[in-house]
Amino acid sequence: MSKTIEGRYANHFDIGHNAFEFVIDCGQYFQESNDVVCHTRIITNPVYAAALLQVLADGLKSYKEKYGDIPEIEETPVKGWSMLC
Repeated sequence: MSKTIEGRYANHFDIGHNAFEFVIDCGQYFQESNDVVCHTRIITNPVYAAALLQVLADGLKSYKEKYGDIPEIEETPVKGWSMLC
């Protein structure tokens, strides 16, 4: 039995953590209403959060080698907006 994974667009990320886990909220920012709708929450431990960071870094390196530099976001669109760094 094969299952299709649902894809969701995200341009908003908020991260929280405590001593035991990281909570990553993903959502979509709508410029016309200056609103954010969060649709996915990922909860993981620090080991897997570090693994996610490494996978993202590897993916960004590969992207830049193929397509060039990625422009920086100049300002945050809504108060409280954050992104993986």
